[in-house]
Amino acid sequence: MIQITRAVAGVIALAVAVTLCVRTGMTMQENGASVAGALWIDYRFFTIWANTLVGLVCAAIALGRVPPHWLTAGPALAIALVAGVYHALLAEGRNLTGLDLVVDTMLHTVVPAAFILFWMLALPKGRLAWRDLIIWSAYPIAYSIYAILRGTFDGVHPYFFLNLDQLGAGGVAIWVVGLTSVFLVVGAIMVACARRFAATA
Repeated sequence: MIQITRAVAGVIALAVAVTLCVRTGMTMQENGASVAGALWIDYRFFTIWANTLVGLVCAAIALGRVPPHWLTAGPALAIALVAGVYHALLAEGRNLTGLDLVVDTMLHTVVPAAFILFWMLALPKGRLAWRDLIIWSAYPIAYSIYAILRGTFDGVHPYFFLNLDQLGAGGVAIWVVGLTSVFLVVGAIMVACARRFAATA
């Protein structure tokens, strides 16, 4: 069973790595950028950060490491938010084709679904605690601050709900609070379920 878990983790890590490399190459071509420039552009997005985190966690598991339970559940929560926000708020009207469609689907659908199922079915979660919510909630807040600061300096906003110019500080704050609240609610459900199953196991 351990070998199967490591193998699945390796497949997910490889899928993430290949997808991110292809995305970097596409960004280089589209913007005439260097590798460093393309990475700077791509790592404006929460999606890229969350997929990278999933890839690193899966790579560690594939190599025989045993990450703490909060460190495997956190990426599952983050990548679930990626898929949920994308399909609820951002996907409509995007007429992607070819490699753009493949990469987009991998980042927003395939990797999230694969890692969430992997976490649910194969990874231990009995040591999750309510205090883990504090760590997890820091992630969307820290990212929002980072994205807003970047947008303030270079004028490029990764998502409409983090655009200070259009929504103002109050509007952006409402979105950040709302998304963080969703993060906390889903995280609380994860902790509650994990503790319930651990108690009855």
